[in-house]
Amino acid sequence: MSDDTHEVRDWAGLEVLGVDACYDRIRHAHIGRIGFVEAGEVLVLPVNMALDGHHVVFRTGHGSKLSAAAMGSPVCVEVDDWDDFSHTGWSVVARGLAEHVLDDEAIARYETLPVRPWSSPELRHQWVRVTVEEISGRQIVVGA
Repeated sequence: MSDDTHEVRDWAGLEVLGVDACYDRIRHAHIGRIGFVEAGEVLVLPVNMALDGHHVVFRTGHGSKLSAAAMGSPVCVEVDDWDDFSHTGWSVVARGLAEHVLDDEAIARYETLPVRPWSSPELRHQWVRVTVEEISGRQIVVGA
């Protein structure tokens, strides 16, 4: 049975999304943001991503995202969507550990996913996998 069978509200009246609904939202979102700490400062950057089981994966080049993954850093991934006209929307945050993927079998599987970097795709050959340890989401309820 799904954990999304009844509506729960948070203190602000937002609908709390169950785990299955959170993963479903991430599965259908191809752009999100990854947040991590670099040199003592919080950094949030956009990524083109996909879901592989309960892992968020994305391609990157050399730089801060790859460095965070190589160190096994804690990260968060955030995805959202909204409609200005209806004043509705949702947001999901997944927290976990990033890792640089070096396994050829996993890389071959990831290459089949719909991950298409917008900026300099020819420079983004490295894969990062975020193992999700905690996931939560909220949705604006019309009339709440």
